[in-house]
Amino acid sequence: MQKQLESGELEPVTEDHSSRQHQIVRLTDAQVDRLVEGYLAGKSVYQLASLFGINRQTVSLHLKRRGVTMRMQGLAESDRPEIERLRAAGWSYARLGERFSVDGSSVRNFVIRGGQN
Repeated sequence: MQKQLESGELEPVTEDHSSRQHQIVRLTDAQVDRLVEGYLAGKSVYQLASLFGINRQTVSLHLKRRGVTMRMQGLAESDRPEIERLRAAGWSYARLGERFSVDGSSVRNFVIRGGQN
């Protein structure tokens, strides 16, 4: 993100919220176009959030504003056997999250809801 900020690709805006300062990144229309293109090309909301230095909810908001139909969100019950197999093989929740294009905490919650630890 720092290289993107330095190159002018991203435009930081600093706002004061209570005693902390947050750097807010406002995407240009061209950047939102690239974000949409990336999503339609198969990148996940999480990947795009990381790439553009924004929150995943902000990515979803941009996509919805552009009328993009969101792909299936979350994990499906049909994913459970592979998740259990990979967990048994020592995969972390974070790694599983990358594999299934969700956050690691989503995988953990999914596993716990199924009675697995």
